[in-house]
Amino acid sequence: MTVYWLLSVPAHGDGHAAWRDLKSQVGAAEVCDFELPQLKIGTLDTLVQLSDELGKYDAAYEATVGKFVETLGSLTGATGAGLAAMLRVEERTVDQYLRGFAWNSAKYRWERPLGEVVGQIAAGMGAIDAQLKTKLAQHSALKNSLATVRRRQTGNLSVRALGGVVGRDDCVAGSEYLQTVFVAVPRTLAREWLNGYERLTDMVVPRSSRRIAEDSEYILYSAVVFRRVVDEFATKARDMRFVVRDFEYDEAAIERERASAAEIAEQEAELLDNITEWLRGSFGDVFEAWIHIKALRVFVESVLRYGIPPDFLPVLVRPPARSADRIRRGLADYYAHLETSSGASQRARLAGKARPAKGGGASADGGAFDMHEFSSVLSSEYTPFVFFEIPWTGVVED
Repeated sequence: MTVYWLLSVPAHGDGHAAWRDLKSQVGAAEVCDFELPQLKIGTLDTLVQLSDELGKYDAAYEATVGKFVETLGSLTGATGAGLAAMLRVEERTVDQYLRGFAWNSAKYRWERPLGEVVGQIAAGMGAIDAQLKTKLAQHSALKNSLATVRRRQTGNLSVRALGGVVGRDDCVAGSEYLQTVFVAVPRTLAREWLNGYERLTDMVVPRSSRRIAEDSEYILYSAVVFRRVVDEFATKARDMRFVVRDFEYDEAAIERERASAAEIAEQEAELLDNITEWLRGSFGDVFEAWIHIKALRVFVESVLRYGIPPDFLPVLVRPPARSADRIRRGLADYYAHLETSSGASQRARLAGKARPAKGGGASADGGAFDMHEFSSVLSSEYTPFVFFEIPWTGVVED
């Protein structure tokens, strides 16, 4: 699995120095700019509320991205680089998009209040999620219909359509009184059928049973009975564990069934193409929305953590898989001094009652939250700096 880190550290008025310091701690890890616009801060109450909401949206949209990838792979059979080639964000691969992230100002108006920006993203994702559910439900229904048809075409003789098995010569034709009955007999019960079918009921034509076809499980026999006892014969046969097939030879009906099967198969293929193209076309919107939620989380948590005015360095890091844990521990040690801040614990406990700072900031004195008290907005493993992971589903791109 490819994993990116999206993190921020205080800039202390010098973003270049903050970059150099961070770069010196990550060794061989790739570090990319992750530029954010000058988003509106709003009030402390708003930030605290958004912190919780954004965490929920983040988890939900990560699951949606995973569902898109899983479904596209399942429908097309593509894996690895072949699947990755289908997943484009703004005409770029996922890796290229992340490494060159820029806020989509045309789609998400950053100058609006943060709550409105989040609401806009949520509305778009809600519409896409509803479409996905509808398309998958349509495909599931058609797939089930096609499975039923195929089972009737290729299943064993107890369920298989008999139109391609029974011929006109296997049936009594043009008789007002007689009817041919077809029975799928388990191979283990063939002797019982041959010895007993004439005595299942009265009015069975003696020696009328013929072996029509067989497979690994069943032998299809015919028998000729008077029409008036067909139902009774069928009931007695079922009691003997024989499978009575409801079939009368009708060339028109057989042709209709074949045409219906072909039509369902064609509809399934067309719908599959439609869903596949929709998934490919919509994936970029879904992934972009998810990463913009990540970007908003970084901004909100950085303001809550480091105070106002915003003065932090957001970056994207791609650590080597084998050294990721070591690099993360090194960063935690290097930035350990960020853990403490005067009065932060009290402000964290009173976050819901605090007044907005003069001028709309996060706190009146510009201080930051103690994230030990406010840990719910971070990942389960605490870090002294703002830190989020972007797990990328294991799709191999390079």
